[in-house]
Amino acid sequence: MTKLKSINPSNYQVLGEIEISSPHEIEEKVKFARDAQKEWGGLEIKERVRLLQKAIKELKSRRTELTLLEAREMGMPASEALINFDGTLDYANWYFENAEKYLSPETTFESDKEIHQVFYEPIGVSAVIIPWNFPFANFVWGVLQSLIAGNTVVLKHSEECPLSGKFLEDIFSKYLPKGVFSEVYGDGEVGKILVQQDINMIAFTGSTKTGKFLYETAGKKFIKAVMELGGSAPGIVFEDADIDLAVENVCFNRLLNQGQCCDGLKRLIVHESIFDEVVKKIASTFSAKKIGIAEDKDTEVGPLVAKRQLDLLIYQVEDAKAKGARIITGGNSLEEKLSGAFFEPTVLTNITSEMRVWNEEVFGPVLPIVKFKAEQEAIDLANQTAYGLGSYVFTKNKERAERISSLIEAGMVSVNGTNYIMPFNPFGGYKNSGFGREHGKYGFHEVTQIKIIARNK
Repeated sequence: MTKLKSINPSNYQVLGEIEISSPHEIEEKVKFARDAQKEWGGLEIKERVRLLQKAIKELKSRRTELTLLEAREMGMPASEALINFDGTLDYANWYFENAEKYLSPETTFESDKEIHQVFYEPIGVSAVIIPWNFPFANFVWGVLQSLIAGNTVVLKHSEECPLSGKFLEDIFSKYLPKGVFSEVYGDGEVGKILVQQDINMIAFTGSTKTGKFLYETAGKKFIKAVMELGGSAPGIVFEDADIDLAVENVCFNRLLNQGQCCDGLKRLIVHESIFDEVVKKIASTFSAKKIGIAEDKDTEVGPLVAKRQLDLLIYQVEDAKAKGARIITGGNSLEEKLSGAFFEPTVLTNITSEMRVWNEEVFGPVLPIVKFKAEQEAIDLANQTAYGLGSYVFTKNKERAERISSLIEAGMVSVNGTNYIMPFNPFGGYKNSGFGREHGKYGFHEVTQIKIIARNK
């Protein structure tokens, strides 16, 4: 067996190793999942919830241990990891509390002679592949609703955080029957082997390129696929916006987890009348952030997840500079200075559509800002992307907010900083950002077969 190394991006030191799953092991885990599915799916919803709650309870008791591991393994500042952990528990609790409501039979028609009911049945075995940027949250988002619905799951967590994946598998394996949940370990090749097995569904969160490959695989197997893919979320700041509120939200959304968020605000579009003021305030906030190792409680901006991610970000920023972008603050790698995958929070102006920072997904603390004159220009700039996940609008005009929100080609819109990422809301996108939805009743229904039974009374 070859080993998968876990590297701390704050200093490039090896944290540990996990054996890469062999093709035989992957096949065996899927077989166990297949054998376990009927019995697991046959349990009452409340019984599945009860067993899963036990695992979540132990995770809660080991909160500090897991969040510190996340900080060391993928670079999320420890303070953010703690907040993210607590927020993720809210999702788990919402799923538990609402599972029976949204998975129980639903009557669509009833008369004195007949009744029509919709049933939500398990799909079967689900192959779930999740990324590294929120190790615990992605796990809960990708796995829990499927298990509650009666599916069995074989998970491949990212090769960037194998120790976090193993931590989660060890806990859940204590409380669930054999085969109900398991993990395989490795890079994309392991994922390819997994999805070729006897599965009924692929649930993937990650890059659009990989998502398209997996969608093709699902099509050939003629099985369901749910894809939460990349994003290049626009933010529009109109002339009547509360500037301080807008700046605060823009900075938070762009720098959260070092800018490594699928739906994070990645392109800012500002009315020309307030452009200079907004740029100045954002640059001031960016330049004041404390950069340091992720496990330091005072760190506000940690390292990117890996050297490869740093190298890509450097390439994207250098491309912008070569094509005429102006650096307002930042713009430099701190790898040599801090001996890790660090990059300065960076604000860029003089942006054109040919630049990679505008037309690609940028996973790092870099914000390109452009100006606009008229409303239609802002809409066109917002939609000038192959992606359509998140988006952000700042204006005091309620009619304008509603109008712009309806015209932005994205699955989610935040107006004036309102947080749309809630357990009861659907999460997903348009265009190359994928299809299908996580969370809420929508997420439960995505992972079920929907059956109508019409019968006489």
